[in-house]
Amino acid sequence: MKSPGTPRDVAETSAGGPPAPARLVIEDDVAWIHLDDPEKRVNTLSTRYFEWFEQQINRLADEPVRGLILISDKPGYFIVGADIEELQAFADPAEVEAMVMRGHTLVGRFAELPFPVAAAIDGACLGGGLELSLACDLRVATDAAHTKLGLPEVQLGLFPGLGGTQRLPRLIGVPDALDMILTGRQVSAKKARRLGLVDDICHPLALKEAALRLIDLGKPGTAGYKGPSRSSIKGGLAKKAAHLLARTPGAKRLVYEKARETVLKKSGGHYPAPLAAIDVVRRGMRLPLDEALKVEAAGFAELVVTDVAKGLISIFFTKNEVEGRAAKLAKGALPVERIGVLGAGFMGSGVAQVLAHKGYEVLLKDRDHESLGRGLAHCSGLFDKLVKRRKYRPVEKKLAMSRILPRVDYQGFGRVPILIEAVFEDVGIKHKVIQEVEEVASKDLIFASNTSTIPIGRLAEASKRPENMIGMHFFSPVHKMPLIEIIKTKDTSDEALATTVEVGRRMGKTIIVVNDGPGFFTSRVLGPFINEAMWCLSQGASIEQIDRALTGWGWPVGPMALLDEVGLDIAQHAGEVISEYAGERADTSPVFQRMIENQRLGRKGKRGFYDYRKKPKKVDTSVYDLIGWQEARIDDLEIIERCWMQMLNETARCIEDGIIENPNDIDIGVIFGFGFPPFRGGILREADTQGVDYVVARLADYAETYGDRLAPAQLLRDMANQGQKFHR
Repeated sequence: MKSPGTPRDVAETSAGGPPAPARLVIEDDVAWIHLDDPEKRVNTLSTRYFEWFEQQINRLADEPVRGLILISDKPGYFIVGADIEELQAFADPAEVEAMVMRGHTLVGRFAELPFPVAAAIDGACLGGGLELSLACDLRVATDAAHTKLGLPEVQLGLFPGLGGTQRLPRLIGVPDALDMILTGRQVSAKKARRLGLVDDICHPLALKEAALRLIDLGKPGTAGYKGPSRSSIKGGLAKKAAHLLARTPGAKRLVYEKARETVLKKSGGHYPAPLAAIDVVRRGMRLPLDEALKVEAAGFAELVVTDVAKGLISIFFTKNEVEGRAAKLAKGALPVERIGVLGAGFMGSGVAQVLAHKGYEVLLKDRDHESLGRGLAHCSGLFDKLVKRRKYRPVEKKLAMSRILPRVDYQGFGRVPILIEAVFEDVGIKHKVIQEVEEVASKDLIFASNTSTIPIGRLAEASKRPENMIGMHFFSPVHKMPLIEIIKTKDTSDEALATTVEVGRRMGKTIIVVNDGPGFFTSRVLGPFINEAMWCLSQGASIEQIDRALTGWGWPVGPMALLDEVGLDIAQHAGEVISEYAGERADTSPVFQRMIENQRLGRKGKRGFYDYRKKPKKVDTSVYDLIGWQEARIDDLEIIERCWMQMLNETARCIEDGIIENPNDIDIGVIFGFGFPPFRGGILREADTQGVDYVVARLADYAETYGDRLAPAQLLRDMANQGQKFHR
């Protein structure tokens, strides 16, 4: 074995120039590229990186090295993708294509080097980072929990553009590659090895040694190659299978058409990127790699400038901005390791499960053992799903469940710094539990209510310490929905706000903070959307037409199906709370009362607008007789506009009332809270796209026909008169 030599930096930044995004170091005849962009929190590929790589590859041609290893110096991150800001700036597909082809030429040069090139991956290796590693000869990844490999471009309305649509299926096979490309799903190092995506896995502290072992295997395809590691054998077999599959006449029907059907079923055809990706993979697999990469580059360039991609990219930046503000708000938070949860129903147990999953100890209280048992069973079932999906090991599930401590009394609640209340949506009941808790709890206890409509100030009337009262509105199901709406009153302390925000962030949620008022923001603006759909029904549109029109516009489910999921009784109760404030503007459709009187409460009662007694669910046509419905012609466009513009109308009034101010919070709230079509960029971006003057004119027309509830808010009128937009 050679004695270790002295490492030497080969690449240096010219005096006075910008700092280099990486370092090239030669150590014991091995070249190491240390990825560590000092101008970024994480490494992202950009033209700046491309220029640096080009220089170093040229320099390596004169260096007598036996291998090259790419490794990141940023803890927890390899490369997390492309520089999205740079992509967003492009308006001409030709410019995008030129940039992508430059990237293809660059990564192609790694394969041309006369010595083996390995990627040593620890942390997030996503998008362009994974594509760069695919261009290397060999890959090793650490078995750390933070190591994830994936191609998430589809979430931005794109597909991989640096060779991912071509190198990945050639490495692991078309079916597994399509699954990663079309879903954006990230895989662990262990799964990556099973797929043949990486050649080896190791402990994080052994990453350099493992990478050196790969280099010693030699360069695949050359005479000196010593053979694959055990894990990469599957990759070789998958590669052969991929080529065979791509050339088999039945492959189109068996793989590509099936993938297309799945995409259309999930997306409704609103997102062009997955369909384009299928086509690019299919076409590329029949071509030599260099020709296939040209197909990929052209397709990628077309997508970058589409409205869908621009809308989704805007949401990416909006989410980052919202989360950045939440992080600042969380400064000054109290240390929290134990949390109380009142109510073990569907919402309370869902909150408890996520808290336990994130490492908190949870005191879960309900009125009796039977209710607690149901709540614990719900928590256990959610963890079982994680085990089934291999996100958890059985022992980890047991450990997490052990962190949920059931209670039928307030034992131990004196030592919790924060409590989340999720009892029945009734002011009297909530007042009672507030008073009970304050008798046993610390005077510094933060009381966070999960109410969806009742003003926090009204709940605080029962509290001795209103400065500790705050709202923490979760969305159902808690383990899936990414948003928490935090509601502060004029009395809420900065410490209570900071602590609640930090708990939500640790739960992995996106946080928006709003001011107090009936329905806050999300419930208040969702109500008019659903109510207007009910008015469309009573005026002659069918259940099928209403839901089809809105899902056709991009909603994940239609308003009638959504109402069935929420429960008509719950929606009515929320409407009553808000109507105390909204008055005549609430103008609730009479359909609500008739449905509730007939015990048609939605899915939980097996009947609502749909009949759930048999699968699949079907429209319950007896509803039409019940509500005295008479068919009348209403255009799909009218249904769509009346519903989303009524939501916008109430959003404008929320702004007028000071409930919410930041446009980014609004757009994130409607998308992450209840599924406003993401590709539209949010309700305010959609208003900007349509034009506020157009919205005002349409609402005025509808108000003239259907009543003053549709009259445009004063804020919208003022903006239309002044030619303003929400996002400047």
